[in-house]
Amino acid sequence: MSRGIGLSLAFLDACCVLLGLASGWVAWLWLAPNLQRLVQVKLWELLLPNPWMPSGMVCILVWLFALRQLGLHDPGRMGSSVNIISGVSRSALAMAVFTIFANFLFAEHVYPKGLVVPFLLFSWLWLAVARLLTFRLLLRLETPPTAARALIVGIGEDGAAMSEHLRRHARHVCTVAGFLRTAASGEAAVPADQILGSIDDLAALVNAKDIGLVILATRQIARPDALKLAVQADGMGLRVLQAPYSWGAVSPRVGFARIGDLDLIDLVGIRYPTLGAQVKRVFDLLAVLLGGALILAPVLLVCLAIKLQDGGPVFYVGKRVGKGGRTFGFYKFRSMVVNAEELKDGLRGQNEADGRLFKIAADPRITRFGRFIRKYSIDELPQLLNVLRGDMNLVGPRALPAEDLIGIEHDPELRYWFDQRSKVVPGITGLWQVSGRSNLGFVDMVRLDIAYIQNWSLWLDLQILVKTVPAVLRGRGAS
Repeated sequence: MSRGIGLSLAFLDACCVLLGLASGWVAWLWLAPNLQRLVQVKLWELLLPNPWMPSGMVCILVWLFALRQLGLHDPGRMGSSVNIISGVSRSALAMAVFTIFANFLFAEHVYPKGLVVPFLLFSWLWLAVARLLTFRLLLRLETPPTAARALIVGIGEDGAAMSEHLRRHARHVCTVAGFLRTAASGEAAVPADQILGSIDDLAALVNAKDIGLVILATRQIARPDALKLAVQADGMGLRVLQAPYSWGAVSPRVGFARIGDLDLIDLVGIRYPTLGAQVKRVFDLLAVLLGGALILAPVLLVCLAIKLQDGGPVFYVGKRVGKGGRTFGFYKFRSMVVNAEELKDGLRGQNEADGRLFKIAADPRITRFGRFIRKYSIDELPQLLNVLRGDMNLVGPRALPAEDLIGIEHDPELRYWFDQRSKVVPGITGLWQVSGRSNLGFVDMVRLDIAYIQNWSLWLDLQILVKTVPAVLRGRGAS
């Protein structure tokens, strides 16, 4: 499901728990009116280590962790009001156990029930109300933002029944983008214009239609097709759900998922990231959130300058290839004229880069202000949004335009290089950034990509981040 929706739900939950703490604090003071005369307890003091309850910030993080572990940051689990109330109640029970444990661990403190109980009750209440209102709102929207675009494998009665069930009961979870036929498919029971192709077309359709979910809804699938589906979906990071009556695809990982009130088998949804990758992700998120807050004012000035320059859009959104070969929307501040893409073909004869890269030192499409923000890599700041979305890391191989990789499958050496770099998430900066930026040729970029992948470590990432700062300030190799 959408990572952005998961983050939004987590933010909503954090606000509810904070509101629950404030409500519990008010109730505590009302239940113990003599307390104010004896001890001046401020709300913000409860957020930090204090003698009256576990630190409020710790409580918020623990509650968010409990909600996540219970699957409540996945829109697919919000299938009914009963599921929501049940999940929120179990998270409140987990918090109660945590509070009791903390009280036992710090024996010198005796947390007053007049504060802890209202905190737990009000937080549970605000969480339940906010989640129920969110769920009801999503059901009223024609195309909810939580809805992933899904491909249904199967064009017969099973596929049609699955599509109808999703439309009626799980519209907030996914919308059907179309159907895929299999080699064993019989007569179609779905509209012909909604049949987008076969299993062989999966990779192209994922990028063209922005597919996030594949649902195997047919028993009429040959083993070669099932294996091909499993391999392609796993490589592109797709979630594959299987109707329980189908023997389905081959996968070493099997879990369970819920779409509305329908139980399905999750074939490619279980992931085991390494500790290093988890630390890298946490570091990136903290760095982006803290850094983004510090540079907010200058970023707004850049947005205003670009808008006043020619009245065109502030951002440029291109298609770049990420992990597993999946394309994603790549954000930059617009540094070229509005019709830059239309002018590109006419300038190919002036290309100064080798291989598949396209670079012109004095590119006539670049605006005056665009040349300035390019020199100091200011145009790349919106990529911090890509980091928050999980499309990119702060450090990694360069995110290449999708058009630069057309036909790469016909060259075995380039195909090997692309397969290697597709195993990791691309980055805003990397060895290419600190080694010459646009002065590097295509062969040098390939060499640096392979070196980074083979020698990756958290220490290497930190070294690259430190070296990026002087490289950017000098404007070395920028164009």
